[in-house]
Amino acid sequence: MAWKVSIFVLVFWKWMIVAMAISHPIDQSPKAVGEWANNLRQEKVSKLHFFCHHLHGTTAVTIAKAATTDASPTLFGLLDTRDDPVTVGPEKSSERLGYAQGISAAASLHEISSFDPFTFVFTNEEFNGSSLAVMGSCPLSSHSCEAAVVGGGGVFRLARGVATTKVYYLNFTTGAASVEINIVVLHY
Repeated sequence: MAWKVSIFVLVFWKWMIVAMAISHPIDQSPKAVGEWANNLRQEKVSKLHFFCHHLHGTTAVTIAKAATTDASPTLFGLLDTRDDPVTVGPEKSSERLGYAQGISAAASLHEISSFDPFTFVFTNEEFNGSSLAVMGSCPLSSHSCEAAVVGGGGVFRLARGVATTKVYYLNFTTGAASVEINIVVLHY
């Protein structure tokens, strides 16, 4: 019986390695990244524009809250995790580019504001297997917000830049929102 489990584990891991190679066309092995670093030349500037769709209870769920959160007018202490779809256009049904994965924390005692460290994970043909890590804070009362691009992977290795967001759609009753995002990123 133990040998059957061993064979299963071996076949499973071999299948996982093949699946990862297929889903990430950019070689992310230590050797490939080392070779890439040896060939660094001129930095590139990329400008990205897309929409992110937040659907509370579906793509974003509450994972924790402080004992005082329900009494707080700013929801201070609320923590959500998210896996929001990212699309080309403002409609949720438009072409999928990937996902925004991370957390949102109600982090202000003075206004409704969220601190959002998350990663844009791209699955579209052009950037498949690439990612951008973004971090920032945004008060709900702001017309637009700015966040720092603090890193990236794949096509966006060694990324740094700025992401600006603007609420495109917001429904307090359902918790649904669509956010327009523009990113200027420097990378190699």
